[in-house]
Amino acid sequence: MAAPIALKIDPKVAVLEGRADATRLMIVWFVRKSFYWVFFVGFAYGSVVAAIRHETNEVDVDWASPNSVGESLLSPWAGLILALILRFVIGWVALALCVPFALAHDTDLEPRTNVGSGIGRFFDRLHIARAYRSLRWTHHVRQVALQRLGPSGEKIGRLDPILDIVNIASGVLSVLIVGIVTSITAST
Repeated sequence: MAAPIALKIDPKVAVLEGRADATRLMIVWFVRKSFYWVFFVGFAYGSVVAAIRHETNEVDVDWASPNSVGESLLSPWAGLILALILRFVIGWVALALCVPFALAHDTDLEPRTNVGSGIGRFFDRLHIARAYRSLRWTHHVRQVALQRLGPSGEKIGRLDPILDIVNIASGVLSVLIVGIVTSITAST
C-alpha cells in the first residue's frame, strides 16, 4: 500500500504581494461577515412591524423585477432584503478578485484540443477562481492578509471576534424579540 500523499497549501499563495490585495480581501471578508447581523436585525424589524400591524410575517419579492426589489427595500423588510443582496453581490466581488489567481494558475496538463475546448478552458479557470475564493475565506489566509497590513492589520484583526459576538447576539436577540412581540400581539 502506498503512503498517503500529504498536500500542503501555503496560505501566502492566496494573497498577492503588498497591501492592496490584503486590504481588498479584508474589506470583502468583513462585508461578507456582516451579512448575519444585517439579516437578523432586518428579520426582527420586519417581523415586529408585521406583528404590530397584524399582518402576515412574510415578504414576497420578485427578484426578476427591479420595481419589486425597490419596493421591498422601502418596506419594513429592507434590512433582510439588503442582507440577501449584499451576500449575493459580495460573492461575485470576491470571485472577481480571484480572477488574477486563476489566470496565473499554470498547469502541467496538456492543452484541451477537443470540441468545446474554449468554453472548457473558461470553466476550468472559473473553477480555479472559485477554489481560490474559498481558500481566501480561511483563517490562515486572512492572517497572512492581516500581517501584510502591518500595525493596522493588528487593529483590523480585532474586528473579527467582535463581529462574531455581534452576529450571535443579533441572531439570539432577534428570535427572542420576534417571539415575545408575536406572542404579545397575538393575545391582543
